[in-house]
Amino acid sequence: MKQYHLRKRNVRKDNEGGTVVEYADAVEIRATIWPARGRVQAEMYGERLSYIKNMEYGGPEEMTEGDGICVFAGPNDPPDYKIISIKREYSPNVMELERL
Repeated sequence: MKQYHLRKRNVRKDNEGGTVVEYADAVEIRATIWPARGRVQAEMYGERLSYIKNMEYGGPEEMTEGDGICVFAGPNDPPDYKIISIKREYSPNVMELERL
């Protein structure tokens, strides 16, 4: 397991009614991240496969789809990946990340 940073997604409306996505301060997590591969993921994501990673996380932080993960970015930088799916039936949770 390695150290990464979770940045929770906050969605709000601006003065004109448009949607603005912001990310909260980084929270340190320990997880295992590896590249997506295999026939099923290749069929699901096609050419996007090179931008997809899998993450295994069993810690106490609650995560939702759309939250940001700093994989190669620092904790003060915007996240470089976002959570696109969470498989809660597994313990630890398995998630799929997509490069932003």
